Amino acid sequence: MKLFLSILFVVGMLSPQGRLYAAGEQHGLTVSPAFQEIILDQQYQEQNFVVSVANDTDVSVSLRLSVLDFGSLDESGGVALLGASSDLEKKYALASWMHLEKDVLTLDPGEIGKVRVTIENRETLSPGGHYGALTFQTDNGTDTDDVANNVSVNQLFTTLVFVKKVGGEIYDLKLSGQEYESNYVQFRDVLRMRFQNGGNVHLVPRGIVSVTDPFGRVVAKGIINQESALILPETFRVYPVHFVRLATSFIPGRYTMEIAYRYDGKDDFTTTSLQFNFIPPTIIILLLALGAVCWGYVIRGGHKHMGEKKAL
Repeated sequence: MKLFLSILFVVGMLSPQGRLYAAGEQHGLTVSPAFQEIILDQQYQEQNFVVSVANDTDVSVSLRLSVLDFGSLDESGGVALLGASSDLEKKYALASWMHLEKDVLTLDPGEIGKVRVTIENRETLSPGGHYGALTFQTDNGTDTDDVANNVSVNQLFTTLVFVKKVGGEIYDLKLSGQEYESNYVQFRDVLRMRFQNGGNVHLVPRGIVSVTDPFGRVVAKGIINQESALILPETFRVYPVHFVRLATSFIPGRYTMEIAYRYDGKDDFTTTSLQFNFIPPTIIILLLALGAVCWGYVIRGGHKHMGEKKAL
């Protein structure tokens, strides 16, 4: 049975600590780190790291530890905790190679506990990316009433583990599409970019988008993936790019977006562009005002001409 957890899978937006708060956000459980990235080389038979859990509640808490695989929940950046069932999930699974020194952690109020996690670099672990999670869940044997009063959010939290085994990585990042809602008279400040990771390891897209007017002036810029969010292998992910205005857009005509992107570890950029028509509202107002003035002159001229005829 798949267990889903709606958490935001964004490296730059994940804090160094994951916290599970009490109802008033005064007390809670804190896990550090909230995510861990491991690189496995041929010379290492295993890699170890330590996860700390702090109990800031007023009661003793018993946590049951386990390991699960995770994958992409959707294209927005969520992750799904699951047991590897599909071929794609099995291909990038990690839980079978993760081992914990203990499966239960009991913490008194104010206590900090530590758990050592070992990643085994066996031959059965293929090169490329592998993804697992260390989960902490309140033990059913604890005083559930006291725990429920101090710990909420389904009483489950995690440390996400991203492993890259070198020796056969495939890097392949493509821009599969972009969405910009242009309606001719309103300059939209957001471009949605859909990336595809066709490789076998997680990537961090980077880049910049520049908007130029018909005279070549740069009127706006946006940074791609300012939060350093990861995209898992063989998946799609949508990244919103928010523009910062650099100059007033007062020239009507065809505007161009110059897109330059790459991924961390790649020096050169891939470039593409898209165009949209834009008529600044000020121009429309001026044209309407000018039209009104011209129409006024026409009407006045017509009345004057009719007055001259009557005089004759």
